[in-house]
Amino acid sequence: MDKVRCGTCGGEHDLSEMEPSYTYPDAYLAVPPEERSTRTTVGNDECRLDDGATSDPRFFLRVLLPMPVRGEADTCAWGVWAEVSEAAFVRTRELWDNPAQYDEPPFEATLANALTCYSSTLGLPGEVTLSGPATIPTFTLANELDHPLAREQRDGVHPERVVEWLFAHLH
Repeated sequence: MDKVRCGTCGGEHDLSEMEPSYTYPDAYLAVPPEERSTRTTVGNDECRLDDGATSDPRFFLRVLLPMPVRGEADTCAWGVWAEVSEAAFVRTRELWDNPAQYDEPPFEATLANALTCYSSTLGLPGEVTLSGPATIPTFTLANELDHPLAREQRDGVHPERVVEWLFAHLH
């Protein structure tokens, strides 16, 4: 995919250098800004959220949701967050700099963002796979899931669908 003229702003965008992404898990953004410094710990790749004194903390990892593009060698990957168990969060931190982390079996997770261009993606089940210290873990939706996002991840999308995502996300 090359540069495409945008129907919204009229400018040209190099779509090969763009992928839709989310800076934070939706649960983090739901915490009032004045409470974030005491109820959250957030970095580029991980987030811990304390909902209050009566609930357990929640754990999130930054992951890539790869989407095969029909007719293209490369995939388009959504930069999203996955909610994981405390045990998976701790284990990921233990292995973060380990070059053999790809030996770790995938672990259960749920999608932690409501994705643009889809309905009801928050909480979709899947699994996270670690691949190495220089790469972002991947998130694969559950095989049995009958949701448009899961079907597109399994079957691939046409390049025009990627353009639709990017323009919706860009503007």
